[in-house]
Amino acid sequence: MYSLVLLAALAQAAPEPGALGAVPPEQALAVLDGKGKLTLTHVTCACFGPATQENTVIVPGKKDDEKGGTKVKVKVTSLMVTMVEVPVKHVEAYTVDGKTIPADKLATLLAKERTVLVAMDGKKVDPFHLQLYKDDTIILVPPANTLNSYGAYGAGMYGAPGHPPLPIPDAPPVPPTPPERPRKPKADDTK
Repeated sequence: MYSLVLLAALAQAAPEPGALGAVPPEQALAVLDGKGKLTLTHVTCACFGPATQENTVIVPGKKDDEKGGTKVKVKVTSLMVTMVEVPVKHVEAYTVDGKTIPADKLATLLAKERTVLVAMDGKKVDPFHLQLYKDDTIILVPPANTLNSYGAYGAGMYGAPGHPPLPIPDAPPVPPTPPERPRKPKADDTK
C-alpha cells in the first residue's frame, strides 16, 4: 500500500508556473560596480533546524547548584552569508510589474547597495509570489544555482520545490537461483 502511494507521488509531473510549488524569490543585497560586476549578498539559515537555539551551560565559579557552577542560558544563532560576483550581462532584471530594466538604468539603480529580489532557480518569478511587493521592486534573475543556496528549501536536497528530486537508485537485480540438476551416478559411487 505504502509503495503504491510513494510511486504515485514520484510519478507526478513538475508543477507548472503558477502552480503550488513554484520557487519564491529571496531577498538579497545587490550592488553594481562601474565594470559591470554585480555583487549579490544573501543571508540564510546555516542549519536544518531553527536558526536560533537555546542551550544551558554551566559556568564554573559561583556555587548555585550541586555541580559547583552557575547555570546560564545561551542563545546561539547560526547564519550563512553568501556573496557572489557575476557579470551583469548574464543577469536579467525587471520590476514587479513585469517591465524589463535596461542595463544603463540598472547601473544607476544599483550604484549603491540595495535590497532586491533574486530568482533562485534562474527562471522568471511567478507573479503569485510578487503580489505583496511594490511595483518598482527590482527582481534579478541570475543563472540557476548562482547563489548555491536555497534558503528554506534545504539547499536543493531531498527534492525541494523547484528542484528535481534526488534520483532513487534501482535495486540491483537479484540473479535467479539456478535449478538443481539431477546428478548422474558414476560407476565409482556404488562402492
